[in-house]
Amino acid sequence: MASRFAALAFDYDGTLTESDRLSPTVLSHLRAVRQDGTRLVLVTGRILAELRHVAPDVEEEFDAVVAENGAVLLDQDGIRDLATAIDPRLAQALAHRDVSVRSGRVVLAGRARDAGTALEEIGRLGLDCQLVRNRGELMILPSGVSKGTGLMEALAELGVSRHSTLAVGDAENDLPLLAAAEVGVAVANAVDSCKRTADLVLERPDGDGIVELLTGPVVSGAQRVLPRRRRLVLGHDSDSSPVSIAASPHTLLITGASGAGKSFLVGLLVERLVQQQYGVLVLDREGDHAVLAARRGLLVLNGASHLPPPAEVVELFAHRFASLVVDVSLLTSEEQDDYTAELLPLVVAHQLTTGSPQWVVLDEAHALSDHPSWGAPPGTGHILATHRPDHLPAQVRARIDTIVVLPGSGEGVEQMRHAVEQLPIGGAALVRLADGLCRGQGALAAGSGGPPVAFHLDERFTRHVRHWHKYTDAQLPEHLRFRFGDGGCEGIAGNVREFHRGLRRISPEALTTHLLHSDLSRWVREVLSEEGLGAAVADIEHAVRSRVEDVETARLTLLQEVEEHFLG
Repeated sequence: MASRFAALAFDYDGTLTESDRLSPTVLSHLRAVRQDGTRLVLVTGRILAELRHVAPDVEEEFDAVVAENGAVLLDQDGIRDLATAIDPRLAQALAHRDVSVRSGRVVLAGRARDAGTALEEIGRLGLDCQLVRNRGELMILPSGVSKGTGLMEALAELGVSRHSTLAVGDAENDLPLLAAAEVGVAVANAVDSCKRTADLVLERPDGDGIVELLTGPVVSGAQRVLPRRRRLVLGHDSDSSPVSIAASPHTLLITGASGAGKSFLVGLLVERLVQQQYGVLVLDREGDHAVLAARRGLLVLNGASHLPPPAEVVELFAHRFASLVVDVSLLTSEEQDDYTAELLPLVVAHQLTTGSPQWVVLDEAHALSDHPSWGAPPGTGHILATHRPDHLPAQVRARIDTIVVLPGSGEGVEQMRHAVEQLPIGGAALVRLADGLCRGQGALAAGSGGPPVAFHLDERFTRHVRHWHKYTDAQLPEHLRFRFGDGGCEGIAGNVREFHRGLRRISPEALTTHLLHSDLSRWVREVLSEEGLGAAVADIEHAVRSRVEDVETARLTLLQEVEEHFLG
């Protein structure tokens, strides 16, 4: 049975077992999950030598073992200390006060009732230590070390993201473990603080609970757990309250008329996903997302002649690269289809091994209506942006968890509205709400229930220009090119770079004519669909007509505006 998660992490005492040894039943289920390709990580507070005494074959059952509450890692490369050992003077000082502690490779372990004495001696010696409780036990650790930091180190070595990991625990020292994983689970016998923190609480205790989990719908992906602590803010409602959706992988549909702002919202979501360190693959057919290269942890691949082969693209994820935008806008439509048909199955295969990328973003998703990538692993999230949701496969429409409808009118809008009304969530109420909105707003419906919500879209970190890369470098059709001078006698611009060069070279007389007749702003608005630049150019034209600016000043300002919007 394939798992939704690339890795499962377990505490030992009180979680996997109530005694020193794992039961044959728990072991058999762990082995079955691991045999299917899921990585298993043991994360325990036990001193490594003491763990090996009761479980001598522990490294054979797990892909990695994090011991001493995150301070020691045991994996295929051997044993590695993840922190500097506690100063031995502390153990000596505690012994002089009749406090018994056991020394590990890094930590000191003792009884929780001796915490006060330990704090006094830490203060007296001027040490940088922390005390961590595990029910009646006490661990003295270097500051900053936890089960969470240990898990992150183990996952890094395994090449698995924490966003593709589920963790299970039962005690106070497991709180950082649950927080580090995408989904945190508490067994039924967990302490109250652990249950309050967990995204899911099992009905059974320790080993029985683990069997319940491993054989249940959460691990298989049949039941999604979308933690409330992981959210993506889309904007704010009329009361200025944030409107958000789950950041954990699920299926999100963004739909609306052409030019309604779908690509803007896609970019906003990608920015926020990357900020939270999710792995994202954006398949960009229109060149809308090249500007995301300005974000840390996000690489943009583009170019008709320099686009890497699909196998090399996937290799970037294999080398722990966080997120990619694959811009195929300079390819022909047939070339785009061929490239995508080769790329997406390779991505799916990589997800089955590592869980990364967690999100696949398909702009113009209706163009992939028959693609086999829809059979992606259960832990994969999809952001589907399209003005024709009726062209998506029926099985895709059936599993949509969240819908955002953006307002607007034009060709195909009636089909879009009818398709949204037929979806499992949202329905006619969502369409009616969206009909009353203005540009820059959206209507949201989530499968978690409740009525649709209207909101104002937040600002983005990166500047958004529709079809940025396509308009900058690709050639526009002949009838859409800008002609400088009478009939193009001073040059023809087939893209923004040529338009920028033409503005530099055109004679003052011809440029004045274009400015007086609003030719420049009309072309920017109607052909490039760039309202922001169009408004700026219109202001320059007005300044020339009003004789506030001379033609050469206007030329310089025009060049600056084009550079800022497209070429900066």
